[in-house]
Amino acid sequence: MPKFGKYYHSSTVTLNVASIGTSFDKTKLHTHSLLNNSTDLNEGQRFRGFIEGFYIRVTNIAGGSATPTVTLRVACDADGDYSFFPDTDGELALGLKDTASGVAVYQFQLPLQQFFGTDELYVFIKIDQGTCTLANSCIVWSE
Repeated sequence: MPKFGKYYHSSTVTLNVASIGTSFDKTKLHTHSLLNNSTDLNEGQRFRGFIEGFYIRVTNIAGGSATPTVTLRVACDADGDYSFFPDTDGELALGLKDTASGVAVYQFQLPLQQFFGTDELYVFIKIDQGTCTLANSCIVWSE
């Protein structure tokens, strides 16, 4: 039977990365594996698909402005040198009760072929003032 429409997938990382500051730090990142490489059939496959967007959640915002901004960079390598999603600012939507946490959302909607032959993408952020903790990041993609 032919396939119609899009199939959506997501990769979510919930590892806390503390002390995110005002510059990118290649040791403070989230690593996303977009394919299920735990089976023999998928082992070593390169990611090919459409990256739809990104969700970033930060906590422990300290020393910043009333309207903090997070800059997102997503790269094909762990050093952040081969970026496919260039530095893009997103104003955080702060919590109504807990204003020390917030979410930023970014849209991409372009095809990507991981040119290093893997299924991994690397998420880096920085905040415009003060510090924060990268609590969650999610990449939504389709095929």
